[in-house]
Amino acid sequence: MATQRPGTGYDILQRFKAGLAHVWQAGHQQLYRELDRMRGDGLLTCETVPQAERPDRKVYHLTAAGREVLETWLAEPLAASPVRQPLFAKFFAWEHWPADARRQELAALREQLRERLETYAAIERASFADPQALTPAQRAPLHTLRLGQRLTETWLEWIEEVMEEGESS
Repeated sequence: MATQRPGTGYDILQRFKAGLAHVWQAGHQQLYRELDRMRGDGLLTCETVPQAERPDRKVYHLTAAGREVLETWLAEPLAASPVRQPLFAKFFAWEHWPADARRQELAALREQLRERLETYAAIERASFADPQALTPAQRAPLHTLRLGQRLTETWLEWIEEVMEEGESS
């Protein structure tokens, strides 16, 4: 994203939302903190562009050092990340988890996941209507989108199983 072209924090956030938001959470404040940190570390430069009747635009550019850090990170294999899900902790206290609260929480999560699938479908229609017409680099975010879809579908199946079992016990 940052390597695509220079951009303001807003531009970068919009690129993030279009490409990664379905698999990685980052808010507005977090993005700006990271941009400031990266600028302080010499990985980005920031050009101030005056605008008439609007606040100045800050346009961020990746430096040679930033590109080097990115290339090093891309070349290093990543370890598998542990699944950190607070909901799982509630399962270890199942006998103390009120049945009504459990049903409500799982039903709400099920609805959120269904909405997420709808969002993913909208992203796919808007950005990847004809994947074969895209270059491999342009198609790469589609792979993360599809993984997000599959993980969400798996979560939905799991919740349905838990809810079904909870009703029968």
